[in-house]
Amino acid sequence: MTTLAALAVSLLASAGFQDPQDPRMKRIVERVEREIRDSHERLRGQIRDIIRAELARVGPAPDPAPARKKVLLGVTADDFTDAERKALGVGGGIKVAAVRGPAEQAGIKAGDVLVELGGAAVTEETIVRTLEKYQPGDSAEAVVLREGKRTTLKITFAERKE
Repeated sequence: MTTLAALAVSLLASAGFQDPQDPRMKRIVERVEREIRDSHERLRGQIRDIIRAELARVGPAPDPAPARKKVLLGVTADDFTDAERKALGVGGGIKVAAVRGPAEQAGIKAGDVLVELGGAAVTEETIVRTLEKYQPGDSAEAVVLREGKRTTLKITFAERKE
């Protein structure tokens, strides 16, 4: 607003009003400032009305989806070379280095190779997407290779704490 008031003073000076203390000049500058304030208030009111009308037209905002809880499988992956995969006759899988929580309770052991979870083949690259399908408390069948034999185990997922 002070920029516009300065512009008004400049215009008044070019019109012959040289003394900034001149009561006529002060009155004109005050009126310009008042008009600017009133104009801003009207504009704010119009913007509020537009926003209210748009919100009424589209309805209330949907409730945000609750944060999805992540599940804990409870395995730590070990290096699984192509040579080891070939020797076992599998194309993928996750070689288990350590177990805890749900995996331990289901009977998965270090040295097992997790090849399926919930009917889907798993690899280190796909396990995260596979686990996203489940919630804590859900159960799934896990197929592991143990000493060359396929074993099916039931695993109940826990909630992963960050």
